[in-house]
Amino acid sequence: MAQGLNVHYLVEHADNPVTVNTPDEVRTLLRAVRDAYPDGRPVLLTVVVADDPWKSELSVGIDGDKGVLHYSGEGTPPNGVYSENPTPSNSSPVIYYYVSADTEFPANAEIPFSTVEAAVVEYLTTEGEQPAAVNWQTTM
Repeated sequence: MAQGLNVHYLVEHADNPVTVNTPDEVRTLLRAVRDAYPDGRPVLLTVVVADDPWKSELSVGIDGDKGVLHYSGEGTPPNGVYSENPTPSNSSPVIYYYVSADTEFPANAEIPFSTVEAAVVEYLTTEGEQPAAVNWQTTM
């Protein structure tokens, strides 16, 4: 594992992102964000490889014990891919918030927090590859 990840989710992270370099640091950060934004306050993080931010991007949504993912990188459709839950709990799209902007995800995009966490760890350990631990869908 040669590179860390830069994580953006607050205004001040535009020029000074949080950098995580180990799986434990990823887990600690995601749990701290989950604690800071309790259930019902969905937050979105943008995660990129620190040394190669143009390689790919992983958007990570957290809302209590669930979350969403969006991956875009080489080999994905132009609009990227979204996490997919085969048994969705929503009948309409869900909204997660990046700073003050809202982002819509498919109704069946919410997955368990533990899966979100595993996907971000995998994104770190594969240096920005699409996490295989997640079922993906290509359209909204």
